[in-house]
Amino acid sequence: MSGIVFFGTADRGRVVEFYRERLGFEQWLEQPECTILQYENLLVGFCERDGAETGGVVTVVEETRDEVDKRYDDLADVADNPPSENEPYRIYNFFGTDPDGRSFEVQTFLHETEPIREGNPGPDRNP
Repeated sequence: MSGIVFFGTADRGRVVEFYRERLGFEQWLEQPECTILQYENLLVGFCERDGAETGGVVTVVEETRDEVDKRYDDLADVADNPPSENEPYRIYNFFGTDPDGRSFEVQTFLHETEPIREGNPGPDRNP
């Protein structure tokens, strides 16, 4: 089982194009008023609404600092600041702004992390 985070947008075509062309997401599912995009294990849906929902941050996780730096080079025109170390969270990251005014982040962890599991056993299931 997986999950999807949805955001309302007043300009679905432009926002979907941004995430596909600039951040490398792929279309996972097209619905009448919603487009669901996928980036590895992340699913994000953008649904046509009267206004944009800009709360929250869409975060893309890369494997290395070099990959974050490359992403910054490609996204400098929409980035808020260059990448930097965030010591409390032990990450290397930068933030940017999508066409709706929503924040996105590109980061890498500066420590080992557990691999992402295929599915989650959930609270009522045994691992």
